[in-house]
Amino acid sequence: PTGVRWEQASPTEWLARLPEGKGFVSVAGMPDDKADTLALFTRHGYAFITDTRVDWRYDPQASQVETVFKATTQVMEGPDNGPLLGLYPHHWFRNAGVEPKLGPAFDTVRGKIRLLPAAQFSTRSTYHGIVPYWPGVPESPRTEQLRDVLKADVRNARRLLLESGYGKGPYWQGKGLMRLTKMADVAEQQGDIETRDRLLGMVKKRIEEWYSGQGRSYFHYDKAAGTVVAYPDEFFFVEQMNDHHFTWGYWIRAMADIAIRDPEWASKQKWGGMTELLIADIATAERGRADFPFLRNFDPYEGHSWASGIGLGATGNNQESSSEAISAWAGLILWGELTGNRELRDLGVYMYTTEIEAINHYWFDIHKQVLAPEYKNVEVSMLFGGKYAHNTWWTDEPRQIKGINMLPITTVSNYLGRDPDYVRRNMQALKEETAIYNSRLKQAKPPDIWQDIFAKYTALADPDQGLASWDRWGAIELGHTRTHTLHYLLSLQQMGPPDFSVTADTPLYSVFKRADGRRTYLAFNATQAPIQVRFSDGKTLDVAPLSLASAH
Repeated sequence: PTGVRWEQASPTEWLARLPEGKGFVSVAGMPDDKADTLALFTRHGYAFITDTRVDWRYDPQASQVETVFKATTQVMEGPDNGPLLGLYPHHWFRNAGVEPKLGPAFDTVRGKIRLLPAAQFSTRSTYHGIVPYWPGVPESPRTEQLRDVLKADVRNARRLLLESGYGKGPYWQGKGLMRLTKMADVAEQQGDIETRDRLLGMVKKRIEEWYSGQGRSYFHYDKAAGTVVAYPDEFFFVEQMNDHHFTWGYWIRAMADIAIRDPEWASKQKWGGMTELLIADIATAERGRADFPFLRNFDPYEGHSWASGIGLGATGNNQESSSEAISAWAGLILWGELTGNRELRDLGVYMYTTEIEAINHYWFDIHKQVLAPEYKNVEVSMLFGGKYAHNTWWTDEPRQIKGINMLPITTVSNYLGRDPDYVRRNMQALKEETAIYNSRLKQAKPPDIWQDIFAKYTALADPDQGLASWDRWGAIELGHTRTHTLHYLLSLQQMGPPDFSVTADTPLYSVFKRADGRRTYLAFNATQAPIQVRFSDGKTLDVAPLSLASAH
């Protein structure tokens, strides 16, 4: 405060004697030693931040998400010059609304944190849509193979539910449920309704066993902890409240897949009520509730989620599988649309769009604004509050290090193909990293582990190459099936990679473009009445209730 009296207590210590009635100090680390920077900090140093708030708005007509950040301050003395806010790269990059006002910057593990002299700013991001599944693929030399792998997967469907041989907790069970509903999507779109119903029946039975609380595996709301837990415990899911959004994401997606076909079974009065409890556990948008906190796993300012429930460790909290977070937020979008809950849908769109922006900066660094020159890896596999790392919690094997931020690859994963050059560079890096790993007399077990994940990922940039790289008899990631992988690859070969230049006035859409310029437009109608979808390039598409429509 004005009037402070400074005394040098020792060569390295100063003592401040505060004036009567002015018991406050304002302390800041400085980004540089320039006089102008000191003057800037002095000018804003008396505005003490007392509260912060984030608000978001999804505009379907423009397919845009606007996020507004506001700080409330108390001026301790002098004029109200407002605070200094530190903006992360995903806040300021290509943001014309803040660029002219930005001042000095801190060099940090998140790239440059640039200072904005303001109490409020906003960001705008384009939402590129999702659909729950893709259409059936037409007759071709590979469709007979698709029928064959579907038959084989159906014969093994009970084993694919992962009821034994793997972890028996909610994470592995959720992966098993969703891999069957994704297989049911393919059966349905290829005209095999009987198989679809058989698969969905198995999923329903397993969900009922868990949701009813009558078996050895069950969910439990812990009032003291303010969270939903599930038993048996795994990955410190109960003890440390880890990975709730990863885990519930699989269950929510599987429930949405069922709700499309059987709304009554998935209604709130029946099994949907438990699903809404899982959603509330990870994504309550209401502030101040007694049962669940505001956006438990999601960090609105960093723009992404955290996975550790208690943030142990010297470098703070962390998140490994950013892609599983994306899958969860896609589930919120679908569930919100199917249940007519626009607030939940918009929340899902906000979190899905925002986390993709954060992933592209802090995990993939596709804009070249974040990773330090001495960091030689193409991507970050584990993001911490105070560091980034290229590893996993369970192995140092390169294929799993890279694949953990891709899986599960479904029809909501188009964002992974946002930068085709990056996809190619990432896959080339995998070859180089694997060669180094093998030179140390190590080897993945099996050597082609998760080859289906990498085939799908490659296909988002080059469909022909992705299909050619897939081995029908190769390894399978435990959230996927040969059926869904082949259908996914054949679909991209037919439609082309995702086209991010066209948007639509509905949350459930996707656009693809082949090398010859032909676009494929997809839109899903989650309501009970027909709708007409308008795309930004002028294309329109009429969509019947609870169905997918496509056009060229």
